[in-house]
Amino acid sequence: MSPKPVVVSAGYMPLDVITNHDSVIHQAGGTAANVAAILAYLGWRSVLAGKTGDDYAGQVLVDDLCGAGVDTSQIRRQSGMATPRLIHSVRPDGHSFAYTCPECRLRLPRSRALTVEQAQTCAAKHPCADVYFFDRANAGSLTLAEHYARAGSVIVFEPSVPANAELLRRAAAAAHVIKHSDDRSVGGLDDIGVRPRRSQLRIVTHGAEGLELRVGAGRPRRFPALATLAVDTGGAGDWTTAGLIAVAARGRELSEEAIDDGVRFGQALAALSCTALGARGLMRLTRRTVLRRARAAIAEGGVTSEPRFGDAPARAAPSGCATCLLPESASALIAAAG
Repeated sequence: MSPKPVVVSAGYMPLDVITNHDSVIHQAGGTAANVAAILAYLGWRSVLAGKTGDDYAGQVLVDDLCGAGVDTSQIRRQSGMATPRLIHSVRPDGHSFAYTCPECRLRLPRSRALTVEQAQTCAAKHPCADVYFFDRANAGSLTLAEHYARAGSVIVFEPSVPANAELLRRAAAAAHVIKHSDDRSVGGLDDIGVRPRRSQLRIVTHGAEGLELRVGAGRPRRFPALATLAVDTGGAGDWTTAGLIAVAARGRELSEEAIDDGVRFGQALAALSCTALGARGLMRLTRRTVLRRARAAIAEGGVTSEPRFGDAPARAAPSGCATCLLPESASALIAAAG
């Protein structure tokens, strides 16, 4: 029996607070955490490196990741730090994000970057990986990107927030795959003179219009999105990324045929994900069921029937806000954290 492929992921990993009608779901979120958890679900050995708080929300986040099969040994729970949170409001007219709790009106704690020290510890503990994924260009994530590039890993970079030009250049130099949405301001790699290397894969996603893919300076190719029965589009791009990695980057190489198959598999997972509430709500189905439905979606051009999901597990909140899980004394803690 061959060993599981290994992915190390670093970057954005807040606690997602998903509100829908009168219900609230709390789960680990952010692209880095979602990709790690989805790949664990798909049978990979997943390691997530990052920083979170030592509060109740941090425990919820780590417990959720452990339950998804993610190795959380490289997540530092920093004393006195409030866990980053992101509100996801899911309504019939769409999905929106907020950094202020709709219930208690407190400004939510923001993300903290992986440190170089943490990155070095992670690299020493996990020196080899089939894939390294990161979505933030900072000193810690780039330390890992350059380490794993030297080790022969496939490096996947999904910029989600602007970064300075030098950090973006370093990220692009290390990456074999760069994927981003057309509705995000990611610093403009072309604008700072970063051109794709000959074999570098660039992917631009266009939501319901599908995605555009090109290798090096080659001509872009369009992959239309698969039809879906949308309940919540949040996290669909993370399933696209994870599906691409699962198929195309297994074995530390990217062949053209494997890339095409990976894109279609990722798009099928994304279409299925849209039928579930929450970025990883699809994981309430068994992996066998999801793989069977993904194959059917590819064959039929989309999702033709809505899966049946069980209820999300309920969790009792401590004293404080039942929505964002901030304690009553949170205002001072957040102000002290900056």
